[in-house]
Amino acid sequence: MVQSYQSKIKIAVVGAGPSGVYCAVNILGMLSEIKFANFELDLFDKGQVLRTILPTGNGRCNITNAIDDIKEFAKNYPRGEKFLYSLFSRHSNFDSIDFFKSIGIDTVCESDSRIFPKSQSAKDVRNKLFSKLKSFKNVNLINKKISSKNELKNYDIVVICTGSRGSETLIKSFGHKCVEFKKALCALKIENASLYPKGVSVKSLDGDFIFTKDGISGPLVFKISSINAYKEFPYNIAINLFDSEELIKACKEFPKKSILNLLSNFIPKSLALVLIGDENKKAAEVSNKKLISYSKLNLRVISTASMGEIVNAGGVDLNELDKDCKSRLQDNLWFCGEVMNIDGFCGGFNLQNCWSSGYVVAKSVVSFIIKKYGLEL
Repeated sequence: MVQSYQSKIKIAVVGAGPSGVYCAVNILGMLSEIKFANFELDLFDKGQVLRTILPTGNGRCNITNAIDDIKEFAKNYPRGEKFLYSLFSRHSNFDSIDFFKSIGIDTVCESDSRIFPKSQSAKDVRNKLFSKLKSFKNVNLINKKISSKNELKNYDIVVICTGSRGSETLIKSFGHKCVEFKKALCALKIENASLYPKGVSVKSLDGDFIFTKDGISGPLVFKISSINAYKEFPYNIAINLFDSEELIKACKEFPKKSILNLLSNFIPKSLALVLIGDENKKAAEVSNKKLISYSKLNLRVISTASMGEIVNAGGVDLNELDKDCKSRLQDNLWFCGEVMNIDGFCGGFNLQNCWSSGYVVAKSVVSFIIKKYGLEL
């Protein structure tokens, strides 16, 4: 490569979580491929590199999901669905799997399409990704929190990958709008929680959940909390527990049996007792209307709960970014990962946003360097 840009290009990647490290590794790899070395990449973080990847997937790291249709994949994001079409078309879940394989992480696909490392260890993913980062020259890890644009004024290129926690001030310092951060993928507190059987798990038609001391948690609840992240409390939800026609059929077949025993074939007995109240009532004594009501659990949600929170909704307004996640307001600024107003359900979707946006930003940054500084291949 022949270069006309004499002084070193300074790149700042702010945030050493999944998106920041993935983006940095790809920038370093792409610049290495074109044999350009006249740069320095500073990776900033106030804490340990990739610490946020360790608790993902309950310590197993749900790397991505095996859904093979981009639009179907993107339906798993309450915010950012259409914006992600372009990102996924350029760096899909399968591209991410190939990348991880290239750094020594083989993967396995579970029956529900979630993809994990074969080692079942988030620590393994963290270590391999960190080792890949450290294998490059021209990269500096700086243990520092960046709070404003002014701290980055000496950099030619800035990529913000700070995630959703405590990023609002930094985002706004660049003149960008920040959609208010709200808890998503978290447990919910409900009215009259003491009436329900604490610790009891339920497999409903809508998904699995569990009763906690002050509400409900589990995969279905995380999804509900995500969809309703911006809904004002309190609000009502209805969970479809089972097919009411099946219960009606059972009651006709066994009219003299206890309704509690029949209902317990569909839901846990402790929950059935809460719903019917009278455990001695016979099936023949219950109207079809009442039987139908047992099939739906109506709850009033009063707030989010602290347990289970994985991501926040909110972040950089997507209208202020182009298809490469590049700022429409600043010439040398990009955002990637959860700092953008993109969040997904459980199942590897939030990490895939990190991988896809990290790669696309890296590609855009390298193209920007080549054009902006008159580099010739």
